[in-house]
Amino acid sequence: MEQCPPILVLVTLQRACARLIRRGADMALRDHCSLHALHVVVKTAAANPENAIDAQVLDYLYALAGEAGAQMIVLTADVAITAIAEYASRQGVKKVIMGGGEQACGIAETLSEMLPGVQVMIVDESV
Repeated sequence: MEQCPPILVLVTLQRACARLIRRGADMALRDHCSLHALHVVVKTAAANPENAIDAQVLDYLYALAGEAGAQMIVLTADVAITAIAEYASRQGVKKVIMGGGEQACGIAETLSEMLPGVQVMIVDESV
C-alpha cells in the first residue's frame, strides 16, 4: 500500500498544542501517512528574553510527538510563514493542521496561496 503525503502540524510553545498533535496523529493513522510537527522560532523574536524558548513545553511537545510517531522539527527563520511553506514544500505535505487564534485565518490563507493544492485546516480550541 502506497503511503500518502505527510501531514504537517504547526505548533507554538503551548501545552494546548497537544490537541493539534493528537488530531494530526489520528489523521495520519487513518490515512497511513507520516506526521511532522513543526515549530518556527522567528530570529528577531528569539533575541528578546521575553520570547525565550520554554524548554519544559518544548520537551513535552517533543515527547508527545514521539508518542504519536511524529517527527518534531524546530526551525529558526526571519519570516515564519516562509519557513513553514518551504518546509511543507520540501516534504511534499498536502495537509497542514494549525490552531486557531487571532492571526490563524490570515496565516491559513497565506499558506494556501503559497502552497497550491495543500489543504490548510484550522482546528478550533474546543476540539
